[in-house]
Amino acid sequence: MKNKIKIIKKIRKITKISIEKCKKALELNKYNEEKTLIYLKKIKYSKNKKIPKEGIIINDIKKNKSIMIKINCETDFSSKNKEFINFSKEILNYCFKKNTIILKKIKNHFKKKKNYLASKLKENIIINNICMIKGKYIYKYIHNYKIGTILKYNIKKENKKKIKKIAIHITAMNPKYISIKDIPRKKIKEEKNKISILEKNKKKISKILKKKIKKKILLKQQFIFNNKISVENYIKKNNIKIKKFYRFEIKK
Repeated sequence: MKNKIKIIKKIRKITKISIEKCKKALELNKYNEEKTLIYLKKIKYSKNKKIPKEGIIINDIKKNKSIMIKINCETDFSSKNKEFINFSKEILNYCFKKNTIILKKIKNHFKKKKNYLASKLKENIIINNICMIKGKYIYKYIHNYKIGTILKYNIKKENKKKIKKIAIHITAMNPKYISIKDIPRKKIKEEKNKISILEKNKKKISKILKKKIKKKILLKQQFIFNNKISVENYIKKNNIKIKKFYRFEIKK
């Protein structure tokens, strides 16, 4: 077991991929280092071949409803193309009009237009993800069409400057959950299992797990506009409650 852990650490150091992926690759290659590295190199090449990693995030608010869409293409050049941007906006408007975020329905409706644009740009285009928030108090934020956030809050006398700061924080710091109670037990167990591959001391596992979880929780993060306080301190001080949020990002 100790030798296996050493090999996992070594492969991870060389490839910079996750522990889980290292472990799976080694298991497939019977813990042979050379075969595993060759295998991972081939997989990386095949996965990177013509994968649409570029694209844009767009969002809007209409009639107490906010919708956000992630649409991918292959190059940054195409993501700035007017036709591609207009196509993305057309999809967003359709979602508002039909009050839908069902990807299958959206993809079917825009199949011909998407294929035409893909052949014109000579790139693959994917309508990747979509989300919706309904409510009286919602806010949207976009950073360079590459990262977007929509959120729902509780303030009756709207203070957009304060809400904007929280939206910017979510966009920059990428929290996954509002509070610890929002994390599914399955996710905590998975994270614990990943840590236990490299660490056997129970106290250390607990400490590492707590630290990792804290980074993912919005309320526990240090507030980017004042790192002396947490987001929780800021929202309590301003009588704000964040009820829901979504964040999309174009990851290269």
